[in-house]
Amino acid sequence: MAQAATRGEAVYAEHCTACHQSGGVGTPGLAPPLFNTLGTQLGSPDAVQYLSRLVVAGMVGRITVQGEPYNGAMPAFASLSDADLAAVLGYVIEDLNAAVKPAGYVAPSGEDIAKARAAAPKPNDVWRLRQQLVGAK
Repeated sequence: MAQAATRGEAVYAEHCTACHQSGGVGTPGLAPPLFNTLGTQLGSPDAVQYLSRLVVAGMVGRITVQGEPYNGAMPAFASLSDADLAAVLGYVIEDLNAAVKPAGYVAPSGEDIAKARAAAPKPNDVWRLRQQLVGAK
């Protein structure tokens, strides 16, 4: 478990910090914060599907996080392995969102990532799924 957490943090440092910054604090106007912001999404039964598809396909469209609007694009990270994508999601959920993670929530696994990859989602489909999870109109 500790090795997976270390791997997830390393993948985050290499691929995510440029936009979401160290500690998941985000970049105003560019990339939303990830630190303690996923509680609504994690509380949904579709959270695993959403997060798995998000890292595989990326996302485009306007979103609001902590009252701040973002209208950009998150790139796809489909070039990374299923294990690396699962590890980075584990880090984001277990470390950056520990305080808002619902009890018993389990981060997406490599198998979940493989299912998302097989579904071949489009970035705007991921955006629609996110809108459903957060109850946005």
